[in-house]
Amino acid sequence: MIFPRHKVVVRVAAIIVQNGRLLMVAHKKDRKVYWLLPGGGVMYGESLEEALKREILEELNVSVSVKGPALICDSIEPKGKRHILNISFFCDHREGDYRLGDDRRLHDFRFFDRDEIPSLTVYPPINSSLLSLLEGRQEMTYLGKIWLSTENG
Repeated sequence: MIFPRHKVVVRVAAIIVQNGRLLMVAHKKDRKVYWLLPGGGVMYGESLEEALKREILEELNVSVSVKGPALICDSIEPKGKRHILNISFFCDHREGDYRLGDDRRLHDFRFFDRDEIPSLTVYPPINSSLLSLLEGRQEMTYLGKIWLSTENG
């Protein structure tokens, strides 16, 4: 099904691993907490790398160096309300102390051990791919179309 009136949102995200642990950011919406890779939307005229560096600085008060791409997937809501192209990059922390930004949706951040990742509520639901990346079992991958069904769509 094609929705010509709507636009694709491009979201970049960082895969930051320190001491074998993966950094995730919690968002809270309607009293529900879910986890995302840190990052956000790309603005018109902004490169993916520039957008990612800006978003990480805004969300977590740190600067990063952007390495190669890690995961790509489409999050397409079945009724056509949203289409998000998620592009995740391996990144390294460069400088700054982690501190949560001012965006009201931001709830928390934390580094997770491998054994914690499968049980997290992650959007999009890429838990197994994140685990494979951390364990070195997966190279850069396009995961295709992923959407986690929720009550709100």
